[in-house]
Amino acid sequence: MFTTDAPALALNFLRTAQNYIEPGIYAREYPDFQYRELVPVDNTAPDWTTHIDFFSMGDDVGQAREFAPDGDDIPFVDFKLDKGDSRVYMAGIGYRYNLQELAHAQAYGIRLDGTRADAARRKYEQFVDNLCFLGRSKLGLAGLLNSTSVTALTAPNGAGGTATWPTKTVDEIVKDVNDVLGVVFTASNGIEQADTLLLSQDRYAYIATRRLDATQTTTILEHIQRVNIYTIRTGQPLKIRAVFGLETAGAGNTQRMVAYRRTPDVVKVHIPMPLRWLQAEQRLLKYEVPGIFRFGGVEWRRPGAARYLDGI
Repeated sequence: MFTTDAPALALNFLRTAQNYIEPGIYAREYPDFQYRELVPVDNTAPDWTTHIDFFSMGDDVGQAREFAPDGDDIPFVDFKLDKGDSRVYMAGIGYRYNLQELAHAQAYGIRLDGTRADAARRKYEQFVDNLCFLGRSKLGLAGLLNSTSVTALTAPNGAGGTATWPTKTVDEIVKDVNDVLGVVFTASNGIEQADTLLLSQDRYAYIATRRLDATQTTTILEHIQRVNIYTIRTGQPLKIRAVFGLETAGAGNTQRMVAYRRTPDVVKVHIPMPLRWLQAEQRLLKYEVPGIFRFGGVEWRRPGAARYLDGI
């Protein structure tokens, strides 16, 4: 029986398997990709939109003041708006089997597992993770770590004669952190407060393992988490994370630190269509399950709520 109609039976077998493989893959979390935690994702645009218009907001303009009961000179707040747009692109990833694999599984009652679908989903997650942090240079898209919308500052030299953290004292490293957090706050007249700090893997490992001195067990990272001005001012913990891509992101291919407020009104990435599996189809003796997704770029809506510090 399983001869002349083998291709059709194999295709039906795979389509049935999709019904239990793909829901599990959609539900699975991939904690080694950090973009979901650090870059708000916006899926609100229509699936098939081709462009997304947005406005980047500068500092608030205007302030409240008193006026007479019969007056009409009420002050109004305003923003400096820079209009931008992001083209939406199509991308894809899929998984497949051959006729022999499917025929063997069906003949012996072997249930297909989700290993290949999981591998395809991981490639999607990896793509979006890279898009969020580094952008897509071939498409002219910048990411969270390298946008020209965000002001880049240069770290000052320490007593050791250079700006790099391994040559600086603990107090000088803490000052670098607080200076950047302070610039975001003061330049916006107290409106913006950066609540997240991103470092390269190397610089994060350095402050996470370097003790304040030989007599203490407290690390520089633990010390920063206590004495940073964001925590002192708000009572909330400063989120400090290590990400890839900052090792040479600064001017002159130097180490960069990123400080920003991690909310959708400040920065987000547009994914109008998250990964979507299409119906399995036959191509000669191969059986393919295509996956498609559509993405825009990282949008800085309030770049004043962020700063880069280069040279650390």
